[in-house]
Amino acid sequence: MTVRWEDIVTFCVGGAAVIGFVTIVGRFTIRPFYREVKDFFHWWKKFMRDWDGTPEEPGRAKVPGVMERLNRMDGELQRNGGSSLKDKVFETLEKVEGLDHRVDTIEIRQCEIQKTLNSK
Repeated sequence: MTVRWEDIVTFCVGGAAVIGFVTIVGRFTIRPFYREVKDFFHWWKKFMRDWDGTPEEPGRAKVPGVMERLNRMDGELQRNGGSSLKDKVFETLEKVEGLDHRVDTIEIRQCEIQKTLNSK
């Protein structure tokens, strides 16, 4: 079997045509899909880093993960004897109720004084 130049040229042209076709199809179909997948995995990596937190490194403080932050917030919403946010809210409520009672008392006394002054 002898190989002719025409066969080699035909083979090369056919190969170039197939490569060109695959390149064009890939540019319009595979590349956008690849970019979307790449962007998604980049976003997922950042999300998981935020979810899990990052350990302390030289020159950087530890960043707690989402669950650790939620647990800390949950602790602030439970009464613990004075230092939680909920304890401070109840303490403020008691003070406001006491002030409200004092204002009511002052208003009653003021009305009594006004009546006394008007009756004379």
